[in-house]
Amino acid sequence: MKACNNLIWEHQQHCQISLQLAAEELFNSLDDRLSPKVFLVGALLKPEKDRPFVVLECPEYEYNIEDFASLKTINLQQSLNLQQSLLSDPVKVSPDKVVVITHHDERNLIYTSEIQRTLRNHIDAKNNEHFISAPVFIDGYLVYVITELNKKILNTFYTLSRDTLASGQKTSRSLIESIIKVYLEASANALKAKSQSDFNVLSKSRDELVAKAGHDFMTTISMAGQHPNGLHVLFDACNTISSLKYEGAEGLGKMVIAKQEHPNVKITMQLEKPIHIKDFRRMRKFLELAGNNQMMLSDAVFIYGLCELKGKYNYHEESLFIIHFTKHFHWEAVHNEHVMISVAFRMPDLYSEKINREKFFSSLKRLFQGIDRPRLNKLWEVTLEATKQKHGTILAISSAAEEEAVRLSSQCFKIKPIQINKELIKQITSIDGAVLIDIDCTCHAIGVILDGIATGNGDSSRGARYNSAVRYYEYMETKAQTVLVVISEDGTIDLIPNLKPQIKHSAISKHIRALEKLAAADKFLRKSFNKLMEFFQEHDFYLSTKECAQVNKLRRTIEFRHKDNSEGIKMIWNNLEPNNEMYEGYYLKE
Repeated sequence: MKACNNLIWEHQQHCQISLQLAAEELFNSLDDRLSPKVFLVGALLKPEKDRPFVVLECPEYEYNIEDFASLKTINLQQSLNLQQSLLSDPVKVSPDKVVVITHHDERNLIYTSEIQRTLRNHIDAKNNEHFISAPVFIDGYLVYVITELNKKILNTFYTLSRDTLASGQKTSRSLIESIIKVYLEASANALKAKSQSDFNVLSKSRDELVAKAGHDFMTTISMAGQHPNGLHVLFDACNTISSLKYEGAEGLGKMVIAKQEHPNVKITMQLEKPIHIKDFRRMRKFLELAGNNQMMLSDAVFIYGLCELKGKYNYHEESLFIIHFTKHFHWEAVHNEHVMISVAFRMPDLYSEKINREKFFSSLKRLFQGIDRPRLNKLWEVTLEATKQKHGTILAISSAAEEEAVRLSSQCFKIKPIQINKELIKQITSIDGAVLIDIDCTCHAIGVILDGIATGNGDSSRGARYNSAVRYYEYMETKAQTVLVVISEDGTIDLIPNLKPQIKHSAISKHIRALEKLAAADKFLRKSFNKLMEFFQEHDFYLSTKECAQVNKLRRTIEFRHKDNSEGIKMIWNNLEPNNEMYEGYYLKE
């Protein structure tokens, strides 16, 4: 990696690398499909001779200095406008500091708008969403931190529609927006630091950033209560309440966040004297009364009593939220039946389906040849319900479920075949052992003790449930089509076998052709070469024996022809080797 132009300050490249690593630690821990990329853009506040107007600090990504050339044109035009304004109104010249500050603020707004326009129009915008930090003034430049995240994955998270209050105040519409906001603020502060020589330039850890983002997003939810003092206590209050027990029992129940006069709220028991939300002991005791349809009513500062919901809620108003205390140290905030933030042991998390729907459908279609959509939908519905079993369970889906129920009859409850649905699955997963079903969601046995042979593919850090599922799959792999959904007590969910995602083979062919073209070119484009090799390293599983040999040969040819080229940093690329588990089923239909 190298800077794309002159340095602004000594630790510029180091800062970009450190911010990239921090982004990967933060966003990948929330959803490893977000694929964060971070780079820096610096633009001169005032053009100077012999200094580049734009400085770009980025890895081998798609951006070039030319992409941001319009910033200079806009700067020159704005400088001309400012000069004409000062000549026509000399009063603005005194004091000088006022002019400089105004010039700085106006230029920042113009630069930010133009950078946003440039990124939106870039080819990379088709797949990625861009977020820009506030600028930091460094040696004559306004320096911006740009963060890219996968647009498709961002769109999977439920988001409120309003991002601005009537007062003009900006608010976060989701936890992920708060996390992005907090990360960009921390990144800008890192650039302001006097010393940027430490490896980790961010002053806050990953957990501190996520906790701060949780607090920030809960202020959005607090606004539904319309209490003037209700913006900053809800997150900490919910954490404390969820941690308390009453007479040894953990707190379970719900709390509505809305104004008292909300049209969808019917007060069923009103307190003569409201309980302050920070009166944690009384709050926890009162929570015992909230069950089923009865919920506590709060404006994010006081508890006014118990209530029920009535009528059809107009979710476009975003005026009513529900805090659900699910178990000890666990709670979540819900809007219109969508979980917006899930908190465990004071640590917020993005809410997503406990098991990836896309992966589930892709795996079952490959493992159960010819399975149709209605069967997949029904299996998904039953599986999703099984993941709610708090004590863990195993759902064994097998094309030989009937035969296996007979073979394992001495170590299970063999039952008369019965069609199961999401209402029944909760009941039959309440005992130890697996539930054995076929692809029609017909259950043949419950409480199944799975057998199998010892294997080297187990995991000693995992429990007996997971390892027994791995052994059973390896025993059944050549005997019948089998998929196991393992729900562990700690909430971890595994799909066995754990298949890699499918890709289009044309993508591999396209990159091989690009490598062939690079090998035939006289000029060495190291940036393009590194990008291609990075693709092959990341997708080595999908390459055939012939393709591995082809890429290895082309790489060696290019490296030999340009061994004396000193441009950029030379990367060492390993030989690609075919994977024995790869087969045609990993390719999507073109």
